[in-house]
Amino acid sequence: MKTAIKSTVGVLATESLAACLQKAEKYEKPVANNTDPEDLHQMRVQLRRLRTAMQVFAPSLVLPKGAREAQVAQVARKLGKQRDLDVIGITLQTQFAPDLPDGERAMLDKVRRRLAKRQQKAHRRVKKELQSKRYKTLKSALYKWTAAPDCKATARLSIDAVLPDLMLPLVSQLWLHPGWLLGTKVTRGTFKPDTRLSVESVDALMSDRSSTLHSLRKQVKRVRYQLKFVSEHYGDRLTADLERFADLQDVLGALQDSLVLEDFLAEWRSDWAAQLPTLKSLLLDSRHRAWQQWQAHQAYYLTTKNRHALRQILLVPGAAAPKAKAKATSTKSTKAATAAPAQRSAQASKTRQSRSKNTTSRQSSPSPQSSQPDNNGAASNDN
Repeated sequence: MKTAIKSTVGVLATESLAACLQKAEKYEKPVANNTDPEDLHQMRVQLRRLRTAMQVFAPSLVLPKGAREAQVAQVARKLGKQRDLDVIGITLQTQFAPDLPDGERAMLDKVRRRLAKRQQKAHRRVKKELQSKRYKTLKSALYKWTAAPDCKATARLSIDAVLPDLMLPLVSQLWLHPGWLLGTKVTRGTFKPDTRLSVESVDALMSDRSSTLHSLRKQVKRVRYQLKFVSEHYGDRLTADLERFADLQDVLGALQDSLVLEDFLAEWRSDWAAQLPTLKSLLLDSRHRAWQQWQAHQAYYLTTKNRHALRQILLVPGAAAPKAKAKATSTKSTKAATAAPAQRSAQASKTRQSRSKNTTSRQSSPSPQSSQPDNNGAASNDN
């Protein structure tokens, strides 16, 4: 089913899927050549965005069997394993190695050699996946679908009419995520970040509940990707939340990366902390700084008015916020409606006085002054 109306659900969904697929494909050759870790990262980002679009627009789409979210997820997972190893290497080299003493740097070289072998193995799997029949079928089927989309009846609906219905469920899942309550305390019935946690307490909490924060980060990404898909329908009203979500995603990513690095070191040697004490200290300090940054975002989005503000924006698509204007108009109308009865009452009183004074002159015309209040009252009532 094709449609020429660009403002429909079907068109937005089709354009979103096509854009993500094309951008992901652009990185295939660089990823296969393994020339720059950033290429793999960007391809993985586009595949995640593709998955998000499939999830959100699912009620309106009929995707081919070989080109559904599950198939995209399989490819993304292969890329994700290599990406985790790439991040470990980048973090060790740029963030920690420069501050290590000579003895620990020599020890770190052994870690890097082990890491390089793991990276090579992961890359071979990525390259094999990109050459697989499954991946080629996924691309071919999805390209055919975007050229002639098969959609359900709801795809013909105006996008502005259903944007709240598409967006609010995803945002609701984000607000209800248990990760927001991690490391909080209750003050007068309100959850707030516990800012007095020690480095050791944060470390223990992260070790026990890391999967919860990682899950929250994935939900933040899904919401941010989808907000980007529809942002043109809201003008610049989503800009602040998009920037805040991007920063939050980076902060949670830093926390997750520190745990992945620690797990890798533990696989290398169970006594790695004793062998690399400076690295251990730097890792904990870095994690604690990221935790403090996370708490700032946590405090912001645990505040009801900030959550409600995003909901209100999503409820009413449009380049400008209509609520303030509507409120002003409503206030003006209310004042006018309240003033009108008083004005009519004053007019009636004046009319009675005029009639009393002119009982002997009924044929005389009413003066302009006596008729003016009635006109003003009518005008106020109309407003």
